[in-house]
Amino acid sequence: MKKDSTAKIIRASIGSLGVLGLRNIKLPAPPTTLYLMLGEKCMFDCAYCPQARTSHGSTDFLSRVIWPKIDWELLKNAVLKAPDIVKRVCFQVVSSKGYVEEALFFVQDLSRTLSEAKESSSNLRTLPISVSIRLSDISDVKRLFDAGAERIGLAMDVVSRDNYANIRGGDFDRDFHFILSAGERFKGRITTHVIVGMGETDEELFNAFSGFYKRNITVGLFAFTPIKGTRMENAKRPSLSRYRKIQFMRYLFSMNKGFVPHFDENGKLISIEGESVGNFVKNGAIYMTSGCPNCNRPYYNEEPLGPMFNYPFIPDETERIVNEFTEKVERNKVVFRE
Repeated sequence: MKKDSTAKIIRASIGSLGVLGLRNIKLPAPPTTLYLMLGEKCMFDCAYCPQARTSHGSTDFLSRVIWPKIDWELLKNAVLKAPDIVKRVCFQVVSSKGYVEEALFFVQDLSRTLSEAKESSSNLRTLPISVSIRLSDISDVKRLFDAGAERIGLAMDVVSRDNYANIRGGDFDRDFHFILSAGERFKGRITTHVIVGMGETDEELFNAFSGFYKRNITVGLFAFTPIKGTRMENAKRPSLSRYRKIQFMRYLFSMNKGFVPHFDENGKLISIEGESVGNFVKNGAIYMTSGCPNCNRPYYNEEPLGPMFNYPFIPDETERIVNEFTEKVERNKVVFRE
């Protein structure tokens, strides 16, 4: 892999720079993962992304988070001194020209730096590396693992077959089955992302979760966030009540908890039955950020003042949360308000 001497500038989320001491900002919820971004102005044209080809949004943003540029060597040195709260490093890769090779370079360089530092000082922690990237060749997945990635995120984002091509671009079945095949090949090392609020039904979300979790693929759940300059800047967010029940359903899958969902004629989830599901719904961890281990993505979907879709910590208001989206909670059945 050729080392590009010009590839020395990278972006990092403002919260990551704050927790590393490279920006003086207030952090109401410090990130437990360092989020780094490679590339800008994607070759793809996802309707919801400010990095999309036709987006007029600022390339300083991904979702609603600001990503300043920073010198790579400076950042690497700061990563070696990261506080104990930091448990992982995640590269968010924009599909710009040469993005796979660029990702390979940075992952390998950071992995080597961390390994060399660990050899010289046994007190240093080993930080696992995640890579969130759009791929279509299984050999590229392997190359990234060989370069030092511990987990790879292959985002599905849109689980509506009817809306996929228009909103995300590409072929739904091809992309879905590629992620499934990666999960089968690299067991327990693949994460995917799903965005609620892309015209999908609750039943389509259930079917997607079922396919992913059968192959031990971790699902990171997002709420659609309208961003200025994107094609979907005027689209509505999902209701908080709907998002909560999808969080609950995803959590049951993640815990390998058997349950039976009930949908109406429009594919809307109206209730869930299963042993002790009524006790599970009160677990505050359900309403936290999901995805790779130790990823809390503070305020990626929301303003710090709320409403909170993904909590970056276990909420202390679980009873209120449950009452707001459930109609009835019994030991073996939960009925939803929406």
